[in-house]
Amino acid sequence: MARGRSNFKMGTVELIVLFLLDKSDLYGYQLTTLIETLSEGKVIVTESSLYPTLYKLKNNGCISDIEKPIGKRRIRVYYHLEDSGKARLADLLEDYENNRIGTDRILACKELPEEYYAAD
Repeated sequence: MARGRSNFKMGTVELIVLFLLDKSDLYGYQLTTLIETLSEGKVIVTESSLYPTLYKLKNNGCISDIEKPIGKRRIRVYYHLEDSGKARLADLLEDYENNRIGTDRILACKELPEEYYAAD
């Protein structure tokens, strides 16, 4: 795993989860496999890092959970994006875009402005 990748993931799991739930109600395992599939294996979110994010989003009213029976004895919990979650997603997308643009500009720098070089 590339150094720093874990911190990036932790900071973006909320954004990714809200983004995907905006498309459809999904259950936990479905979210983990969808994230890995859509990122072509570049982003892996384990269930142990996903569920704390889901619980936080639920406690904040951004998502709700819906229990659906699967077969005779199993219940699957689907997560649903609420209106406050849509507003949170919009805020996170705006922050993400601003950070992406700023980072792209920094990484496009060929050399620092003269005033930033150490004085001799």
